[in-house]
Amino acid sequence: MEDKLEKKLKAFLPYIIVIGVVYLIVPALLFINSDAVAYIILIGVLPLTALLCCAHYSMNKENDFLLSLVAPIFFLPAMFLYPIARESLLKAIIYLIAYFLCGYLGLTVGDILANRNKAEKKSDDSDRPARPARRIVERAAERRSAPAARATKVDLQAEETPHFTSSDPYGDRSLDTSTTSDDIEAILNEIHQRRGE
Repeated sequence: MEDKLEKKLKAFLPYIIVIGVVYLIVPALLFINSDAVAYIILIGVLPLTALLCCAHYSMNKENDFLLSLVAPIFFLPAMFLYPIARESLLKAIIYLIAYFLCGYLGLTVGDILANRNKAEKKSDDSDRPARPARRIVERAAERRSAPAARATKVDLQAEETPHFTSSDPYGDRSLDTSTTSDDIEAILNEIHQRRGE
């Protein structure tokens, strides 16, 4: 459990540092006094940081819900640096929810892009030329000629009992793993003919 947590923390660390710097240090360095700069940072820079960090993590590693919580956690102490968030607790809560949703949206976008990249790689592999038909025919001939690989064991003798005693309602044939599709087709045709009588 601890190893898993340590691995997850090591994977999160660069993203935590970037989000922490943008959410805590940048506003402190700017000494935000105007509402216009605060709005630009609150509505543009901070959500974009959460979105891009979470998308990058999700594309390269995995989709982890915990990373979308990092931005709101860093905004809790940072909200006191913004005059808009200090005015109203309701605004601060709305920003917290918005940053969480931006992080979650980033995880989703990164996951979609990662799956698209995997699909493109898979389609590139499928564009390779197919094997020549001659080789396929040779393999089929080898399978047919190998007696050990394909044994036909079907009891074609029908029992002439008036009542069915086995669990098979048509208890006159025995099937095993060596039964071929031709044998099964013959059995089904015979059963269909019996039903028609």
